[in-house]
This record gives sequence, C-alpha cells and structure tokens, in this order.
Amino acid sequence: MPIFCLKKLESLTRVGERLKKEREKQGLSLDDICQKSRIPLKYLEAIELGHFKELPQTKAHRLAYIREYAEDLNLNPASLLYQFSQESDLTDDIPSHPRRALAFGSLSSLTNIFKNIGAVILLAGFIGYLAWQVNGVLQLPKLIVYTPTDGYISSKPTTLVQGETEKEVRLTVNGKDVMANDDGKFEIPLDLSNGVNTITISAIKKHGKVTTITRNIIVKSSALTAEGLKTNFNN
Repeated sequence: MPIFCLKKLESLTRVGERLKKEREKQGLSLDDICQKSRIPLKYLEAIELGHFKELPQTKAHRLAYIREYAEDLNLNPASLLYQFSQESDLTDDIPSHPRRALAFGSLSSLTNIFKNIGAVILLAGFIGYLAWQVNGVLQLPKLIVYTPTDGYISSKPTTLVQGETEKEVRLTVNGKDVMANDDGKFEIPLDLSNGVNTITISAIKKHGKVTTITRNIIVKSSALTAEGLKTNFNN
C-alpha cells in the first residue's frame, strides 16, 4: 500500500523580491542602483514592489530596466527576463537599453513627423496643381481688341484689327485663322465695304472655351467715293 507524505512547496519568489534580496545582500541601496543604472528611482521601486503598471508602457523599456538592474547586481538576466515576461504578460521582445530605446523612439517619431509633413506638402501641391489645371480648362481665354473700336466711322475701305490673346489659342477674325506672335499679340488688315461692317474676333481654347468680341464699323459711301476719285486722279 503506497504511502503519501505531504511536502511543503516553496512559493516562487517574484522578480522584484529576487532583485531586492540580492541588492540588500550586496549592501546596496536603491539610490546606488539608480546612480549606477540611471534608471529612475520610481521605476526601481515599482520593480521591487511588483507594480509593473507604473513602468513605461513600452515593452522595450521594461525589459531593458530588468536587464540593467540584473547586470548591475552581477546576475544572469536571462531567467529574470523570462520570469518578468510571464509576470507582466509580455510577449517575446528583443530587450534593449532604455536610453537606446528612447533615442530610437524619438528618432522614429521625428521621422514620422517629417514624413507626415512631406505627405501634406505633396498633397497640397497636387491639389493646387489640379485646381490650376481645372481653372485653366474652365476659364475663358483672354482676348483684348485694341482697334477698331465699336461704332467707329471709317473714311477708308480698310481697317487694321489689332489685339492681344493667349498662347496656344486659336484666333479667328470673321472665321479666318489669324496667327499671333510669341507674346500673343496680333495685327491684321481687313477690307471693308460700304455701310455697316461687322468684325467678329474669336479666341478658342483647345478644350472648346471661346471668347468672342464683335466690332461694328461704319464706312460712309461719300468717303469711299472720294477715295475712289482720288485713286483715279492719281492714276
């Protein structure tokens, strides 16, 4: 018949208690560890008391503090890190020194800020370019007619049509294409008939937008007769 005996099991010592016992065994105070490891005193106290929620939220910082504390006591940090991960419900993570982790975090945040600023600038530039293109499509082409003025009474059988428009715009005068120079200025002589002459000047964009200006010129018959007599006399 088997005989059972009761054996008292030793309770598992928590990470903070193990570190505290070793620190006291070596005659060190928390201030000594604080100065040696540069870990804030409040975090050392939280570790020894097992108040892990008071530690920084990042796993890298927490594991780094445990490693640093263990190494300052000349302990092998591997078992302490594993036990701490179990007690604080941490998943596997690569421990790093808190100062390096903090520097990396700051650099990463700064990089993200610059990335976000760059993205905003690119987006704003794209929206501005798109708005400029849309405005260029929707806006009517520029067209200015210097001469002749509307209602002008002419004493000659010809007139000079002068004005200004935009580049890459098709220009017509009474339906006939007219070439403008590199500055968009144009000039074309136009024959007139007796009475009222209607001159239609149109600037047409490639997208179909049109600006049209109409000029009405009156040619007196007496003026034409006088001009004809003068011509015959000279001949």
